[in-house]
Amino acid sequence: MGRTLEPRNAVLGRMITVNSHIEYHRPSSLMEACSLLSELGPDAAPLAGGTDVLVDLHRGATCPVHLVSLSGIRELDHITVQKGMLRMGALVTPNRIGTSEEVRVGRPELLDAVGGFGTPQVRNRATLGGNLCTAASCGDLPPLLVALGARAILVGLERSRELPLEDLFLDHRRTALLSGEILREVTVPLRGPGEGAGYETFGRRAANFITVAGVAVWLRLEGDSCAAVRVALGAVSPTPVRAPEAEGVLVGSRLEEEVVREAAMAARRAAVPISDVRGSAEHRRELVEALMARAVEKARERAGKGAAG
Repeated sequence: MGRTLEPRNAVLGRMITVNSHIEYHRPSSLMEACSLLSELGPDAAPLAGGTDVLVDLHRGATCPVHLVSLSGIRELDHITVQKGMLRMGALVTPNRIGTSEEVRVGRPELLDAVGGFGTPQVRNRATLGGNLCTAASCGDLPPLLVALGARAILVGLERSRELPLEDLFLDHRRTALLSGEILREVTVPLRGPGEGAGYETFGRRAANFITVAGVAVWLRLEGDSCAAVRVALGAVSPTPVRAPEAEGVLVGSRLEEEVVREAAMAARRAAVPISDVRGSAEHRRELVEALMARAVEKARERAGKGAAG
């Protein structure tokens, strides 16, 4: 079971030997956690809900020497509305997002991504930060947040920085986080008049839902015309990918059926999927085309209600 050890210094805080190979650290502040990760370097892995890290450990996919728990850092656990932005801390769970009044009022489209997120147990344990920083290509929150124009707030020992969420993802399982940096929160603009977004996904369900393809669309209507639009695809490339050709087809249009069909074909061309046990590359492209049309319709319907309200 391991034994409790005395701290080596003030920075390391509480430290427990999990087994003969892994030490567990539980910092109490964000700066203490950054210090730990910076000092321990590539031998350390941050631990939030554990739904990815512990599975990877069990499979032998990763072998960190140190686990740095973020669960005791209160400043990472919040959902607030400030200055026209929905702010969600890295430790917020999908279940909390799904039941948040701030989300329901300010950015209800997020419910599209968390409603079918894993199993009830996973929704109660997984975290927003873990889902984003794991950077798995099949994640549901990343493409929707990218379409919504979300930004990531990163904190390190020397400075904090902010970047568009889409720039956080460099490759499958690789992010732009530097050594010692932690994702503090994600900010999302509140829903404005004439705005709407939708996320459509397809996956195979056994004990757990894993997305095969997903499409997120955000748009803003001015009258009957689409004045602005963002399209993001999930699970069909190493990272969430924008579909600028599809966006160009939609913007300025009245979202007529033939225009949406053309945009869906453009989104299909933007997909660069792989073939695996869940589906072939061609199947994923077909899914993108179908899901794109549904996501546009859902976003348009919601935008129309927003304009009317």
